[in-house]
Amino acid sequence: MNKKELPSDDQFACLIGRLNLSSLTGAKIILWLVAITVVSFAIGFGILAITGDLSPSAGHRGSPFIASAMVSPNTTVFALDRSTAGAVRITMGAGELTVHGGAPAGTLMESRVFSTAPEWQPEYLQSTNGTVMTVSMTDPGHTGKEWFSVDSPNVWEVALAEDAPISLDAKLGAGDCTLTLGTLNLTGLSLNTGAGETLVDLGGYRGEVFSGTIHQGVGDLTVRIPRESNTRIVINQGIGDLETRGLVPTGNAYTTPHFNPAGANTEIFIHQGVGDILVEAI
Repeated sequence: MNKKELPSDDQFACLIGRLNLSSLTGAKIILWLVAITVVSFAIGFGILAITGDLSPSAGHRGSPFIASAMVSPNTTVFALDRSTAGAVRITMGAGELTVHGGAPAGTLMESRVFSTAPEWQPEYLQSTNGTVMTVSMTDPGHTGKEWFSVDSPNVWEVALAEDAPISLDAKLGAGDCTLTLGTLNLTGLSLNTGAGETLVDLGGYRGEVFSGTIHQGVGDLTVRIPRESNTRIVINQGIGDLETRGLVPTGNAYTTPHFNPAGANTEIFIHQGVGDILVEAI
């Protein structure tokens, strides 16, 4: 009886390879390719979603899901009526907050909220004490919403009156905050942010002197003031770099070049935990 010869190592490897390939039917190969494609897409989509690179509009730097909520804003206007001054209180949990001048004539404030979800709309409270009108705009808070919801972005744009003295108190838990206040007439400024990029631009300010406080938790902060104003800024910083431009240092304070302590002056106190600070006189 003839004995069959045992295959060599190379022959054995080829045999195993043929057996493995034979077990992969066309259907299995297609399924594996589909699975790999789905996983790759999910990973890439997740990265783009977190970084915001899927956003189709260059004007909005947030999540890619912001596009569907940017169809049309919900607009609310508060007329001054017989009031001659105002106090505006803004409390926002998370999102993007922008405040500037340019409210319609005869109004204290115009707000535009970019979100189609009713539960994301702010609550308003209006009251009048003598000649001062107070308007509060408050985020009621939300629970149980999916992060991937198309309605999840929260963007508030607030325009304030330029012809009435206004005190502004804004609080933002997380997100970017831009206050462009050069055209306003401020009687007071209080800003408290938890985490995010913050810009307070008082460039061109010609209103009355005021006292202001800025509390920033984590994130970079930029403050701009008019070079010709009589302004003093006191900075208390935790961790981060501090840069000043066009200001005169005096201890932990910085003043505009022609600061006169005997005259009426604007004083701004900055308290920051972690992040870089840039203060410049323009």
